[in-house]
Amino acid sequence: MKKSYVLLSSLILCSLLGTEAYAGSQQQTTAPAPSSVIIPTSSKDKQGNTIEKSMAYVKTLQVKNGKLVVTLDYVQWFFGEEAVKAYRQDHPLVKEVYPAPYYIRNSNPKIRTFEISPKASFTLQTNSTKDGDLHWNESVNADTFSKFVQSKGIPYQLPFHIEVTNGIVTKITEQYVP
Repeated sequence: MKKSYVLLSSLILCSLLGTEAYAGSQQQTTAPAPSSVIIPTSSKDKQGNTIEKSMAYVKTLQVKNGKLVVTLDYVQWFFGEEAVKAYRQDHPLVKEVYPAPYYIRNSNPKIRTFEISPKASFTLQTNSTKDGDLHWNESVNADTFSKFVQSKGIPYQLPFHIEVTNGIVTKITEQYVP
């Protein structure tokens, strides 16, 4: 019964959140939903650039030598049944059913520091509450992003999708957390 509850609540949430986490900047009426498992990845594009994608908590955000610099704590994201499996792996002695549709694993203490490109794109999910509604995939500039992160209080446990090209952050997208 409890497993059915978790599965059913996950399916309902998935149907309500039915978009991708890396979606574009157009406005949507539903929250962006992540993949079932997101772990840091690295690949090369056709031009030979190294592209890294990960989820991370922002630990610091500051201007150094005229450049915006961010320190990140990488995390792994699990959704639905994968969340339950990951939670069970990390908490084998807990007998209760894991109720949330997502689970964030932060098992690596390494903190990474990157410069943010002046041309980086920033997308927020919970910044705007015009008319009492959130405006999904809201494209903002670096200043608005910085004010948003600072308003949450650093370090705040709010995950972001991070894209790094050749060691420079080029894209940051807030992950909506229900």
